[in-house]
Amino acid sequence: MHFTLERDPTCYGIHAYDRGEITITIPRALDVESPQMHADKVTPLQPPVRRETRHRSLVLMPQHLFDWPPQRFEDLSRAHFDILAEQDVELILFGSGARLRWPAHDLLVSLMERGIGIEVMDTGAACRTYNILMSDRRHFAAALLMIES
Repeated sequence: MHFTLERDPTCYGIHAYDRGEITITIPRALDVESPQMHADKVTPLQPPVRRETRHRSLVLMPQHLFDWPPQRFEDLSRAHFDILAEQDVELILFGSGARLRWPAHDLLVSLMERGIGIEVMDTGAACRTYNILMSDRRHFAAALLMIES
């Protein structure tokens, strides 16, 4: 699914998603893949962001992006949620794949111990919600499992 909202060119965003892929917008100022194209070197004809399609689970925050080890819902472990608890956020959007599935309570202990809220939804809904929360300048992360093909 492709959707368009007004984008903040200084934050990571989600441009589109489909089975097995999420297309993100990467701000030039945060672009570690193409350091020669940072914001201070963007010409008027260059967009301030570039798009990249990811095919692995990921954690996305307005100013940070990294791969997340679990590739399927069945792969989830407490260690995966411990990684999320280490982020300095107040809320985690958890995208559980093609359908809404709640992780076992014992996997979420580290989030609860740190007072980090978790919103569970299918990955498509989490992608849409990410862009809305990002535009509200919320302090959060989206942990997104791919929608399996």
